[in-house]
Amino acid sequence: MEFAFELPMITDGAGSCEDLTGDDPDDVCCEKAVLNDPGILLLKKKAAAQNGATALLAPTGGIMHTRLEELGYDDFFISFNEGLTHITADCGQKLPVGGVVYENIRIHEEYGKNVFESAYFDHLEKITVLKNAGASFILLDGFDKLWDMRAGVLAAKTADIPVFVLIRVDDEGKTESDTDYIAALITLQSLGADAFGIECPTGTEDTARLIKKAFPHAEIPLIAAVNVSLCSSEELTRLSENGVSVYIDLSDKHDKNKLDLIKALGTRFDGSAEKDSYAAAIFREAFFLPENIELSEPLECGYSMSDDIIEMDDSQANAVYIVLDSTDDAASIAANADMSYLPFCVHANDPTTLEAALRYYQGRLIVDKRCDIPEDEFASLTEKYGAIIY
Repeated sequence: MEFAFELPMITDGAGSCEDLTGDDPDDVCCEKAVLNDPGILLLKKKAAAQNGATALLAPTGGIMHTRLEELGYDDFFISFNEGLTHITADCGQKLPVGGVVYENIRIHEEYGKNVFESAYFDHLEKITVLKNAGASFILLDGFDKLWDMRAGVLAAKTADIPVFVLIRVDDEGKTESDTDYIAALITLQSLGADAFGIECPTGTEDTARLIKKAFPHAEIPLIAAVNVSLCSSEELTRLSENGVSVYIDLSDKHDKNKLDLIKALGTRFDGSAEKDSYAAAIFREAFFLPENIELSEPLECGYSMSDDIIEMDDSQANAVYIVLDSTDDAASIAANADMSYLPFCVHANDPTTLEAALRYYQGRLIVDKRCDIPEDEFASLTEKYGAIIY
């Protein structure tokens, strides 16, 4: 796929006003403080641009309804997002500006249909405001749960703005909720994400190793969030050689020589290259599929569905085949997906039921091509949600 920005791409790393003021965002409205005295924001962003950043992040990550309500500033939700985006754009020498969105605006511990839709509309509201304020792309930053990442990407696609996803992982590539980074990559690039990457607090070496493992499966540019100023030339070279083409520089002060080195190293990303991405996924695992998938016997949704799914793990099948008769059935497979260590293949003869399954399943589904749905509608749905057709 084509990427909308010049590569390698380098952004600064200040994605929230808390990063600028150092205040506790639960006690202080950092956004109001910065907008009342924007000098620190202007200084930070101008320095990033002058030292070689090719894009800037508007510090909008902390603008969430629940937090602003507690601080008494919820009426400023739109104006805070707009103001910070405008200031960032004004000091960026016409560089692209990324609007930052932190994970689910209203925190939910349990996943479900209503929770997903709540997250989707929360993200859509903020992303729309950021786009209208002049953001060139959206950065979903620090997301933990795959369903919330999916909600954010779908919202950005609805708003028609490029979307990058950055997740924080341990040295095994897992988020705190056990979401696997390659499963997230496979799912989100099929859904339409424009770039995907990781921040790995255990160090640059682990970041480079994980990126190298992801690169053969990446159809979109890969992001690494690192402190460039602390990286050696050898480390930056390894990141580039392993497949990084978008850098989020977490440095407090940007090192122009090292940013120039990144640019000189170039990028390995080739949007036309064939990738090993024929894979289904659930949040904890990607399933790279054989040419001939061995489907289980048809499984119907019902009271014993979870037990039936677990039993499938001991069968010869390498995908669980499920017949869906209603949107309730579709919601039930989303709720039971983590009961299996196999990917799911679904059959539905009603487009509304199929869309519900594709929308709420926390991963990437396989869809039976024999569904009795008009061809153009079937193609539109499966393409929108990045399904595998078998």
